[in-house]
Amino acid sequence: MHPPAHPAPAAELAGTGAPPDEPPPAPLPPAALDDALARLDGGEAFKPVLEDLLDELAPDDADRLMQLLREGRGAWVPLLRGRGGAALFLGNALSGAVVPLALAGFDVTVVDASGARLRFGHHRTEAQLPGRARPVSRPVRHDGRGPLPFPDGAFDLVVHDATAAGGTGAHAGGEVEAEVRRVARGELVRIGDNRLGYKRSLGQRGAFHVPGPLEYAARALRPPPGERTLPGHRRAAGGAGLERGRAFALYPHSGEFALVVGLDGGPRLPVGPKERRNRLKTAARALGLFPVLTPSFAILGARRASGVPPTARVERVLDALAARLGEPRPELDQLVATRDNAAVCLTRPPGRGPAADAPGAWVLHLPLGTHQLEQIPRHAEALRLLRERAPGVPVPVLLFHGELEGLELSCERRLGGWTAPQRSGDVPRTARMLADAAQHLALLATPPAPLDADGFERLLGAKFDVVARHAREPGTLRWLAELRERLAGRLVGRPLPRALCHGDLRAKHVQLDDDGRVLGYLDWGTATEDDVPYYDLLHLLTHERKQEAGCSAGEAWRLVRGRAGLREHERAALDDHARAIGLDEDARAALEEAYPVFVACVAERNWDYSRPRWLHRQFGV
Repeated sequence: MHPPAHPAPAAELAGTGAPPDEPPPAPLPPAALDDALARLDGGEAFKPVLEDLLDELAPDDADRLMQLLREGRGAWVPLLRGRGGAALFLGNALSGAVVPLALAGFDVTVVDASGARLRFGHHRTEAQLPGRARPVSRPVRHDGRGPLPFPDGAFDLVVHDATAAGGTGAHAGGEVEAEVRRVARGELVRIGDNRLGYKRSLGQRGAFHVPGPLEYAARALRPPPGERTLPGHRRAAGGAGLERGRAFALYPHSGEFALVVGLDGGPRLPVGPKERRNRLKTAARALGLFPVLTPSFAILGARRASGVPPTARVERVLDALAARLGEPRPELDQLVATRDNAAVCLTRPPGRGPAADAPGAWVLHLPLGTHQLEQIPRHAEALRLLRERAPGVPVPVLLFHGELEGLELSCERRLGGWTAPQRSGDVPRTARMLADAAQHLALLATPPAPLDADGFERLLGAKFDVVARHAREPGTLRWLAELRERLAGRLVGRPLPRALCHGDLRAKHVQLDDDGRVLGYLDWGTATEDDVPYYDLLHLLTHERKQEAGCSAGEAWRLVRGRAGLREHERAALDDHARAIGLDEDARAALEEAYPVFVACVAERNWDYSRPRWLHRQFGV
């Protein structure tokens, strides 16, 4: 990481006409960023400063900060029509959406009421995208009162995040909306919460609030600043000289969304076998109530006759791919915001429902965070390698990897069926999945060979080193040191297979048919060659039990470790896999004991920053 070329001290930010009072850097308490900003302004690298900050914050505050920083907040960026230029982001300067805007080629000016958020967000963006000839973000402080300090038509793109996560409500009024229209010469994006939405994100991963009838009625009648119905957001995003914007739902809520769903056509809301069990939700959708009750919106529009391209950037990518691949130009079917900060676009052949293994049925991976610039090429290379070395392991066919419309991406053939979370708790189908995985993953292993001391350090010791750097908890560090010594004593000199590992094989990365048969293994961006065997299947099984029971990772690990708490089909899958790769009982037990280290190492090596003490909190070690 490099320090920013143009740090923005508080005095510089205060010179924009904002009042001298400093609002709290929501979602954090007052002064929470002071020490971190002093270190960043002094030239320290961003990543270790952020990790120290996360360690010092109260757990709930740290979770809210991490949720806000996620670049997946910008999963709608591929739907923009322009491919660069001057952009204005008006909202919470900590928002991860700023990074994919800069990654997509925009020079972003960020406006916020909080100077502390602006400084911290500026350091973040400059650290994520180093090496530019000029800054990729510029912080400007403004409290929502009076005109914005920019001339008419100053920006090719204006993004106005009027949600609760977008700020403190300072930029939610009609005066600011008029200013947004004034300074925009091209595209406009408005992100807002629905006052009729049936739930709200609590700002932490997977945490939502569903109000009771009285609370819902009160909120609908007297909504907080920025909350409107879909027609209300359309009016706020429109006006003289503006096109009628395209409306999308950020679902399940703008504070944390996994899908961008078109309300005027475009990407749809998939309803899988598990969702179909919710009869109330299914009935509401069938009655056309989704646009009325969905919790949040994004409205994408533009000035008329502004010269903005007529189609979205991702649609032009589909045009280019169709020409390159010689396949029918498909329709965009789904747009997924992944937890690892990529935008995944699923397409379908023109004029047809979702179809797998057909011309025009594709899956595109587009990076939103800079770490995805490494993971997407690794994913593409792994698909090539698997097709060559292990044709018996079902994976998607890679169709393209490279740059189109200024965006790096990969494109693969879309598989049929559903990802395995749609079958969670369905024992017969899960049993079939595990049995298939045991056989398939065995094809990725090499014959056992003696593990010497150097091999132990490369395969296992290096993982302990990575995890120990972020463990911090004294008891966890002792546990790591003792476990490392025990494993060396048990494994050095013993025959051990090696394997090409997926690294993060969970149910969401396994595609199943209606009977639970594995159609393919997805998302190989964490793959490693010549690595520890057995872990992929162990992780798939442990995480499945975690999801099914709704328990912690540590509880699931203790259930699986030693295999005493396993069902017959789960034990059989592990036994069959170990037998097929030549892994003896003592080595199995050693690898099962080390499972938390493997999970933490994959996370540390593939996240753009760490959450210190994660191992202690998740596994209680």
